Amino acid sequence: MATYAELAELFSPDGIVRMPLDEALANGIPEEDARLLAEVGVPVFVDVLFTAKVQGDPLAYTLVPISAGDDGVTVLALGGPTDADLMRYCLDLDNGYVILLGLGEEPTAEIVNRDLASFVEFLYRYALRLQHVAGVSDRQADEYTAKLREYLAARDPYAFAAPDSWWNMVFGALTD
Repeated sequence: MATYAELAELFSPDGIVRMPLDEALANGIPEEDARLLAEVGVPVFVDVLFTAKVQGDPLAYTLVPISAGDDGVTVLALGGPTDADLMRYCLDLDNGYVILLGLGEEPTAEIVNRDLASFVEFLYRYALRLQHVAGVSDRQADEYTAKLREYLAARDPYAFAAPDSWWNMVFGALTD
């Protein structure tokens, strides 16, 4: 699991968003996730994949109630893809999943990672990949990407379980 020191080295201390532990706990965020948000944080920006500086509502680190039929759940908006104003990555406070929520006319939701720690690790490793493959051959980049995908799939098999999952789509674009 990525640490604050690793994120700070890659993104700089100003490139990480953290939430005070007492605020996270007061907002009903489970303790493990609250500690991760307070002690490690989430990158502010990962090229193409993620930005905490989203345009429009909900803003990052905002609680959002979601109704689904007779049931409801509260999620914490974390940010969104850099090129999709109507999508948000959210932490499902009841189940611990990180989901990608589509905010269009007909809302959609897809589980992206089984937990927040995996999501942060995926963002960190993806950003490391961007740094590593700069200036290497296509073959070397493809080899690195295949090893990274294997590592991440072992960490969170659910993220790659469906052929059309978010992370399969991301990695498919990296090898096209």
